[in-house]
Amino acid sequence: LPNRWGQRWPGIVEAVNLDELFEDKSAEWMVKAGEEFYVSLGFDTLNQNFWERSDLYPVEEGASRKKNNHASAWHLDLQDDYRSLMSVVPNSRWFGTSHHELGHIYYYIEYSNPDVPLLLRGGANRSYHEGMGTLMNVASSQQAYLQHLNLLPEDAEIDQIQWLLNEALGDVVFIPFSAGTMTHFEYDLYENDLPKAQYNQRWWELVEKYQGIVPPSPRGEEYCDASSKTHINNDPAQYYDYALSSILVYHLHNYIATNILKQDPNNCNYYGSKKVGDFLKSIMRPGSSKDWRKVLKEKTGEDLSAKAMLKYFEPLMEYLKEQNKGRESVIASL
Repeated sequence: LPNRWGQRWPGIVEAVNLDELFEDKSAEWMVKAGEEFYVSLGFDTLNQNFWERSDLYPVEEGASRKKNNHASAWHLDLQDDYRSLMSVVPNSRWFGTSHHELGHIYYYIEYSNPDVPLLLRGGANRSYHEGMGTLMNVASSQQAYLQHLNLLPEDAEIDQIQWLLNEALGDVVFIPFSAGTMTHFEYDLYENDLPKAQYNQRWWELVEKYQGIVPPSPRGEEYCDASSKTHINNDPAQYYDYALSSILVYHLHNYIATNILKQDPNNCNYYGSKKVGDFLKSIMRPGSSKDWRKVLKEKTGEDLSAKAMLKYFEPLMEYLKEQNKGRESVIASL
């Protein structure tokens, strides 16, 4: 698999190659396009401090320093010092990631206001922060938006099922990794005091159980494969929030597309809609000063559920059911 942990399966759908859309773009264009997206929704431009103190692009070959290439956003003073760490190159993953990380940044900006005490300047809950970032990632991958930016030709012949499959191999595949493998491993690690001599065995038991993946060769206890995931080391117990955010993303996306834009949730364009921006700001601005459940019910009229996500991928589900008729699962645990 292209992803080391199998948390997403990019590049498998040969009929959908989004990387070629960015071949003539610069890394700087990628980040600026993300900022322009937010500005079109009514958000402010990013301050000069962001551009001067963020580390957005890969370290040049031969440089004397190294950096963590995992993308992240930082709010250093809980006011106007916000920065991002990325290693942007022109491809589809970093296009989405640029939109994602700026989602965190604009969340920081919105709740850094006099009505929100410093201690409450955070997401409505931890999944909201990741949810806002991932929502913008989903928005950035919509065909209508890519066509608006002249990245995808208006007359492009697109296999909609293959396009949807490509999305599912990201967002749907992510759930068993986040809610399954990562969450249960960390629970065993912290709550059940998992013995060090069983770290790798337990990791791969969970990977097989929840993701249906086995290692290409035996992995003994001389290895600690779980620790190759940066969140195990520096952002513990975060992945259950990531799992919840995956559900939240489609809940919000469906509301935006259906009730604000009046467009097809499977192909809509947020760009230029101040109403979408106002909706997002109304969720971001209170920070964690309001109960997240009440915020969601107040803004969307519904409690959190997976209905919107299931509806989004329903055409793909029908296709897969037809394709898999007569087949049996090869995953014993499933």
